[in-house]
Formats: sequence, structure tokens, C-alpha cells
Amino acid sequence: MSSVSNSASPMGAEGASGSTSAADLSNVEINEATKVPEVEVKHAPFQSQPSLRGEMTEEQLKELGDKMRKEQAKKYFSLRKDVFANAVEHCKSYLDESDGEILSSWLLCEIDHWDHEKERIVLITKKTLCLVKYNFSGLKFDGVRKVPLIECNKIQIGRFVYPKTTMMMITGYLDNSPHSKQSGLRIFCSNQEPGFFQNWNPWYDEMPYISLTSHVQSVLVESPPEAVQHSLFCKALIDAITNARETEPKKEILNSFEVVEAELEIYVYTGLSAKIYNQSKLGFYKHRGSFLF
Repeated sequence: MSSVSNSASPMGAEGASGSTSAADLSNVEINEATKVPEVEVKHAPFQSQPSLRGEMTEEQLKELGDKMRKEQAKKYFSLRKDVFANAVEHCKSYLDESDGEILSSWLLCEIDHWDHEKERIVLITKKTLCLVKYNFSGLKFDGVRKVPLIECNKIQIGRFVYPKTTMMMITGYLDNSPHSKQSGLRIFCSNQEPGFFQNWNPWYDEMPYISLTSHVQSVLVESPPEAVQHSLFCKALIDAITNARETEPKKEILNSFEVVEAELEIYVYTGLSAKIYNQSKLGFYKHRGSFLF
């Protein structure tokens, strides 16, 4: 018996010769090895495309993350070469003789009473703490808030937290807000508590306290400069306040000064405006495609 069934052999024979009749198959032995032609599979992206995560090592992933952070850092005008130093020189002309000489300059982030992040140049002079609003895209001075150092009666250091009863749990902002895992400091310059209309006015910028944290550069640059780190700023501010109080001729009228560690509560209960404002980084001057603000 040398014949084979039509369902087994024709495929192998067709691969060996281009056209084979059924009669020629009678000479094929059962145990003869047949060859399968090599077939090139095209247009199969899902089968042939390797997994990006599986193909990259931890070192390559780290390099990719560093590259992405560097690209993000390029978008911030304040991080460009010499921009911050030139801005500080520009701000000097808006200081008075009563402020005294500048002891140190900082680039920090202010968190207002509505949880909005705002880029600020902070100057510590011998007599005054100055929070400068500076337009880094237009390179112009937009205003300053000055607080005498001797009026700073308390510095609170800790992590930012939100009220336990808040609508932000419904909106999802509470879990996704970076402030819930961020540390900073709060400077109290009055013993008075803010009133109802002050708390609910998003444009009110004379609150009896100032909340600060590190600038976004601290997470975008591998080795951030000292000027953007709130922990170093806090040490410099404590020293400046202590020296200002010691040189004050009327020490008996000064309130007590203390430094405490405690949670920094942000008294905001909805967070809708902060979610849009902070995710878009509207408080920072950066390149936004066709827009520069």
C-alpha cells in the first residue's frame, strides 16, 4: 500500500513543487519527511510588537523618567539660565531702605487659602519678609507683600492635610492632590483668625498667615539648587527673625515667637477650582504650546 489519503499529503507536496498532480502523490512514502515552506508574516503589529515595560531595564526606565522631567523643566521660564538671578536684581529696586539689605533670595511655591499654587520670589532682608509676584515670561514686577520679621510670631512645620469632612472625596481631588503628601511651612504674622468673608474670597491675599513649600523645580531637577527648597528657607527665616527680634529696641512689646511641628490644614471643602488651577499649573509661568503665561 503506497497511496496516502488526500487530506494528509497534498499540502507537503505543494510546498515542494509549485504544481503537483494527484497521480504524482502515489510515489510519496508515508515516512518521508516533508518540508514546510518559510512564510513571512506581515502586518501583525500586536503579535510582533514587544512589550515596552518588559523590554526596558530599571536603569533605562530611570533614564526615560529623567529625560521627561528635564523636558518639563525646560517649559518653566523661571528655571532658564540666569532668569531667577536677574529677577532678584530687578526686585531690589522695589525695596525700601527700611527693609534693610537682602540676606537671601528664594524661589518657592505659595499655597493660598483656596489651595492654589503660586510661584513666588521670596526675599529675606534684615527687617522684612517679601513675597514678590514676578512675571517670568514678561520679565516684570507685578507686586509684593511685605511682612516685618518682628511681626512673625509663629512658624509651623509639617505636612499639608485637608478637613476630614470635605466634598473633595467625591470629586476625587483629595486622593490625587500632591499637597496631601507634601510638606511645607506656615508663617503666622498675626494673632487674629481670618473671618468668614476672607476665607471664602479666593482673591483675598492678606491672610494672617503664609503657606510655602518647595518650588516645582525640586522634583524636576536631579540636584535642585538650595534656593528652591523650603526646608533650607525655613532655617534661614528662623535665623533672620531671631536676629531681628534681638536688635529690636522695644523688645518688651513683641509677641512671643515659637517654632512648632504640626499638620498644616488647608481649609478648603470643594477643591474644584484648585483641581483645575493646579493640574494646569496656572500659577506658574511656563510655555504652553501656542500660549505663553
